[in-house]
Amino acid sequence: MSVAGKVALITGGTGGLGKAFAKALLKGKASVVCLVDIAKNGSDVAADLNKQYSGSKVDYAHCDVTDYDKFKDVFDKLERDYGGVDIVCNNAGIQSYDHDVEHSKKGFRINLEAVFWGTKLGTDYMDKDRKKGGGVIVNIASMAGFLPIADSIVYTATKHGVIGLVRSASLSYKYTGVRINALCPSFTDTPILDKVPGTREMIAQIPGHRILDPDFVAQGFMQLVEDETLNGEIMRITPQKGIDLYQYKKRPTFRAGPPKL
Repeated sequence: MSVAGKVALITGGTGGLGKAFAKALLKGKASVVCLVDIAKNGSDVAADLNKQYSGSKVDYAHCDVTDYDKFKDVFDKLERDYGGVDIVCNNAGIQSYDHDVEHSKKGFRINLEAVFWGTKLGTDYMDKDRKKGGGVIVNIASMAGFLPIADSIVYTATKHGVIGLVRSASLSYKYTGVRINALCPSFTDTPILDKVPGTREMIAQIPGHRILDPDFVAQGFMQLVEDETLNGEIMRITPQKGIDLYQYKKRPTFRAGPPKL
């Protein structure tokens, strides 16, 4: 899919990876990029990007992605104002504190539940039988979706969950004409690294490791968006191997069918 002239929605879009993805889409001449976030400076970020990338429009939608009705309202607005959406990136995420009950609940809601609803809404609104006729969803997971990380139980569990969600949803929603992929970067230079003191120092002690630049991760994001052969793919981005697609062993797909009510 060429991003030129397309409409995109990015959750957690005002900073870190979300902002890097937005810039990559704008460089590709996307017509509209909607930044969905709860950031206090969201309107300022959108205004700054509008100045940098003339010819495209950057919108800011203040929305808590854990509120399904408000999240759906953003899709409704894009359909009403721009004819729909073509690209959805479920990027919003937090590093939760496992010892804090409420913060752990928030971690599950943002990192996994909201990704499910963003995927479901994305396939509903980009269904090939609707006016837009298909699209692509990129869900942001992490290398924590492959590896056990001590003292990050909720974060690790939700990122494993995003990978499973993508593998299942890409099969379940194939009839919609919407491609669904996951992006799994290792440690990246975003504000989330500073949420836990000492994280950067810990990374520096890992042999042969370095913190990734968000713009490099955005290159992988654009591959998942633009390559129409990619569906159900899990892309890893690491300092050691760069950008690569994880190869799972081929196994039969189990289809249980709808439950009897």
